Amino acid sequence: MSRIVGIGIDTVKIDRVVKACNKKSFTDMCFTEEEQKIIEKRKNSSATNFAGKEAVSKAFGTGFSKFNLNDIEVLRNESGAPYVKLYNNAKKTADNLGIKKIHISLTDTDELAMAYVIVEGDD
Repeated sequence: MSRIVGIGIDTVKIDRVVKACNKKSFTDMCFTEEEQKIIEKRKNSSATNFAGKEAVSKAFGTGFSKFNLNDIEVLRNESGAPYVKLYNNAKKTADNLGIKKIHISLTDTDELAMAYVIVEGDD
């Protein structure tokens, strides 16, 4: 049996994140190489991924005090469903919190990107 460890929600303005992505230092700080390839093809996905990262950190209850933005990777599988991969200190934080599964939902409009995350752990 599992339990909900945390829930995180985030909304960002797409134009602000897309504008910030014009700076290589911002993109390198926030996104993995794999995410950067996706963002090159679809600029709005930068905001959606950013919202996903923020929502994960909120669901952990830690914010980004324990890890970097690019320690969280937001990708999509073959069918288009989003999923999260953790690296470095984000993985350690999840392990310390007993997190076993991350559920993520992403959406965007012309102006806003939103992410909703539920993290589960063992009882």
